[in-house]
Amino acid sequence: MINNFQFSIFNFQSIINFKFQISNSRRSRGGFTLIELLVVLTIIGILAATVWGNFSTSLVKGRDSRRKQDLESVAKALELYYNDNKSYPNPTNPLPSWSLPFAHPTRSSVIYMQKLPVDPGYPGASYCYNSDDYGSYYKLYADLENTRDQSIFSTEIQCGNRWYNYGISSPNVTP
Repeated sequence: MINNFQFSIFNFQSIINFKFQISNSRRSRGGFTLIELLVVLTIIGILAATVWGNFSTSLVKGRDSRRKQDLESVAKALELYYNDNKSYPNPTNPLPSWSLPFAHPTRSSVIYMQKLPVDPGYPGASYCYNSDDYGSYYKLYADLENTRDQSIFSTEIQCGNRWYNYGISSPNVTP
């Protein structure tokens, strides 16, 4: 009987020691240290800055691509206009305002563009159309945001009251 009693006391004491060890280890690993949190926050900050930089660069390149496509579309419409009128829009028969339809000056059923495009940065940015008094040429300008674009001018050109760094023109002149 004494042996059984000693065995059960031994078991009881080992159970208490085991529970005490578990509770002590939980207390020492209760959460993250300040250093660990700072390291994780720094890594997240670096990743966020990298992703945001790439995202904003993509937005700029997308707007510039649209500007180039818009000017190409207007140039095609201007060539159609030239084929019908033997001149480009000039101060006497001006190009309509941006965002309005571009139609024949006397035959309204002939539409060259449903709507002249507006710069994606409008109202802070706009396109510019330039021609001489005879409509013998045209020049179209836009201001690209990406200064590393290979097609920007080495020096900006003034059209109206703004300066532009990109342009296209009729085949008989250079922008």
